[in-house]
Amino acid sequence: MLLPETTAATLLAERLPLTAFFASVTRDFHLAEDVFQEVCVKAVARADSFETTAHLMNWTRLTGKNRAIDILRARDGRYLGLSDEMLALLAAEWPDESKADAMQEALDHCIAQITPNNRELLRLRYFERRDCTEVARIMGRKIETVYQALARLHKTLGDCIRARLQPDSAS
Repeated sequence: MLLPETTAATLLAERLPLTAFFASVTRDFHLAEDVFQEVCVKAVARADSFETTAHLMNWTRLTGKNRAIDILRARDGRYLGLSDEMLALLAAEWPDESKADAMQEALDHCIAQITPNNRELLRLRYFERRDCTEVARIMGRKIETVYQALARLHKTLGDCIRARLQPDSAS
């Protein structure tokens, strides 16, 4: 049986992986954040029903997925996202907490290594969900330049993260 404080601390520590999972359902980071917050309130209210943190995390992913689908159906009348089978595969393959922590640390390290200009490009494109045309306009660049910069950043960050996650990699 978990305490409300333990439940809240666990969910806050897992905020990014959970929000990413919900975003895979909603395809909308802001909606995924709303789902995360709503599920956290429910989880803390029923904290004493969770036997372990693993139980809490499984419940949170399932409840959040179902809530996200319900919201999308209420908005659009239907859900056009990933199939139940694909969502089940995602949930089964979702990294455990230690792997997610290592991946987040690697991403944080790699993002810190890129230029402030490139961090701004990532922020506008992925955190503010702006399309490339708008990013180009805001940054005063040609759209082709934005596409090329994003492609280079994807490769650079991917290579950096893979290198950081290698067992013999120095921290």
